[in-house]
Amino acid sequence: MSVAIISSLYRCEKHLPAFAAAVFGFAKRVSESGIAVHYLPIVNDATRDEVAQIDRLAREINSRYYGRMMPHYVPRETLYASWNRGIALTQAPYFAPWNADDIRSADAFIEGYQALQAGAELVDFGFTRVMLYRRLSLWPRARRTAVPCLYDRERFTRRNGLGPFFMASRSLFDRAGRFDERFRVAGDMEWASRVHSSARFQPGRANGGEFMIHGGNLSNTGGEIEEVEVDIIFMRRGDWKQLRPANPHALREAWENWGNRGGMVLPADAADFLWGLEAEGRWRRYRRERGQPANLRRLRLAMAARGWIYSEEWAMAQRGRDLP
Repeated sequence: MSVAIISSLYRCEKHLPAFAAAVFGFAKRVSESGIAVHYLPIVNDATRDEVAQIDRLAREINSRYYGRMMPHYVPRETLYASWNRGIALTQAPYFAPWNADDIRSADAFIEGYQALQAGAELVDFGFTRVMLYRRLSLWPRARRTAVPCLYDRERFTRRNGLGPFFMASRSLFDRAGRFDERFRVAGDMEWASRVHSSARFQPGRANGGEFMIHGGNLSNTGGEIEEVEVDIIFMRRGDWKQLRPANPHALREAWENWGNRGGMVLPADAADFLWGLEAEGRWRRYRRERGQPANLRRLRLAMAARGWIYSEEWAMAQRGRDLP
């Protein structure tokens, strides 16, 4: 097998019909290109319906020689534990994730495989963000936004983690180490922070696929867990200008219990910003502002830029610009 596609699945019955159809079409197209793919669904705490649907998909893929699918049914574990498990279960020299609620592009995958064969260790793509919403209708509508490739070989910021359709080599994984299984949401970004200075990176030209935002996503939702974990990534790096308000109690507990791997002592001003006396109020104002409708956010930021009002979000956007 040339590439392992690893899918960590948990309570995803409603997404499985669309996922199975997408995987089947993808597998046919990719097999016709000559790429041998090892499909590894890691199904967490599977229901009877999930087992039936995944086993049926595996029989279809395997009987038609569109690759090899080997489902694994495990107790519930973190997303990144499943990714580590999948990589350990295959000898493929390259790997890529595929979430059940997303749609991968076969053309981008073929391009990424060719780039990896040519010597790249990490390939990432721009993608389409599909925001599902309801407005005066029983049927969901979709707002589609083109998102450029997130990964940037020149810098690593809160905006420059990995996209949902990245591909990487096993040699890079062996050098960087396993995904940190203590992360629940931002473990791919944490892994990217470790490979940033050393990976041979190739941005893809094709659109990587469709990333669906439906309200049940782990990442890209601005949730409290994601806020805490992203701060921990930059605390480990000592990149204080990238810190943003997060739940101070949850952040301090996570940092002291598992985030601080090397006994790192934070500068006093960083600790005060993260969980000092003003931290909770700052965090609540920041979340409230970022949760406002887009047009109101734009108006508020424009007024803050002119000095007419104070905005916590504007202050955080300027935070890095005032530091060396």
